[in-house]
Amino acid sequence: MKLSDEQTAVREMVRKFAQTEIEPRAAAIDRDDEFPWDVYAQLGDLGLLGLSAPEEHGGGGGDNLTHVIALEEVAKASGTAGNAMLLAKLQTDFLTRCATPEQASTYLPDMIAGRRICLICVTEPGAGSDVQGVRTTAVRDGDHFVLDGTKAFMTCGTVGDVAVVLARTDPTAGSRGMTTFLVEKSRDGDPRNGFVIDHKDDLMGLRGLGTAGIAFAGTRVPAANVLGVVGDGFKNVMKSFDNGRIYIATLALGLAQRAFEESVAYARDRRVRDAPIADFQGVQFMLSDMSVEIEAARLLIHRAAELKDAGADFTLAAAHAKLYASDVAQRVTTNAVQVHGGFGYTKEAVVERLYRDAKLTQIYEGTNQVQRVIIARHILKAS
Repeated sequence: MKLSDEQTAVREMVRKFAQTEIEPRAAAIDRDDEFPWDVYAQLGDLGLLGLSAPEEHGGGGGDNLTHVIALEEVAKASGTAGNAMLLAKLQTDFLTRCATPEQASTYLPDMIAGRRICLICVTEPGAGSDVQGVRTTAVRDGDHFVLDGTKAFMTCGTVGDVAVVLARTDPTAGSRGMTTFLVEKSRDGDPRNGFVIDHKDDLMGLRGLGTAGIAFAGTRVPAANVLGVVGDGFKNVMKSFDNGRIYIATLALGLAQRAFEESVAYARDRRVRDAPIADFQGVQFMLSDMSVEIEAARLLIHRAAELKDAGADFTLAAAHAKLYASDVAQRVTTNAVQVHGGFGYTKEAVVERLYRDAKLTQIYEGTNQVQRVIIARHILKAS
C-alpha cells in the first residue's frame, strides 16, 4: 500500500522518536512495572495521543490510517507505550462521539495533551467478553446516580483519573438497560466521591501499564456525567470495541514487526560451523512465513482504518484485522524465540519480552474466539 507524503513523514518522525526515546526505556519499563510518565508526556507533546482527535480540542484532526501508521512504530519500540497510546485514542474517540460539548471541553484537551488518562471500565470479574454480564449498578437518586460494583483488568487503572464506566441503570431491560458514565477518581480514597483502586495486577506481559481492579461503593455521580443517552451504554461500548480492534491489531502488528526484525538480525549474526544460521533452510522458512503474515496483517489493518475514515461499516474488517494480526503476533514472536534459541529464552533477549506482550492481544477487546463468532455472524447474515 502506497502511503501519502504526509503519512510517510509521520511514520519517519515517529520511528525516529520511538527508536531514540522509547526503545532504550522499554526493557526497564517491563522490568520495573512502573508507568512511563516521561514517555507518555512526550507522546502528548508530539501530538500522538490526539493525532486524529478534533482540532477544536487540541487534536491533530488527522485520519485513522495515519494514526495506525504512527501507533505501529510506537508499539515496535515498546508494547506498553503503544498500549497507552491506543487507550488515549480509543477514549478520545469515545468522548468525541458521545460527550456533550461541556464534557468534551472539560476532558478532551487534557487527555490529548497527556495530562489526564481516561479508563474504559467494562470488564468485571464475572463479565469480560460477555458484556451483557456486567453487574455494576447505577441507581438514580435525585440529580445523581449511585454506582456500586467492581471492574477488573483496567488498563492504566492505577494512573487514570477519570473513567468511562458501563453500569446497569435498568436491571430488567437487558442490553438496553445499560448506561455509560464519566466518573472521576476519588481524591481522598472515599468511594462515595469517585472510583477507588481495588488492587494492582501483576501481568505476564505489557507490564508498566498500571493495570488494576477498581471499585465503586455508594459512588455518587452527577446526572450531568451520563455519557450519551441513558440506556445506550451497551451500544456505545460495542462501537468502541469495533474501533478498538483496529488499534489492538496495530499493537500486535508492531510487536510482530519488531520480532521479525530482531530475528533477521540475529539470524545474520549467529554462526554455527562458520555459517550464519540465516543460511539454513529451516530458519529461512520461518523468516519467510513471518514476512508474509506481517504484510497480510498490515493490509487488513489499513483496510479497516480506511473504511472507518470513509464512514463505512468497518465492524467485520476490524474483527478480521484483530483476529489475524494478534494470531500472527503470537506465531511470529514464538518463532522469533525459536530462531534465537536458548538466548531467546533469557530476559536479555528483546524477543522474550515481545513473546509475553503478544499474548494479551489475543485476549482483550474481545477474545479471538469472540472475533470468530462476530465474523461467522456476518458471513451467515450475508448469505
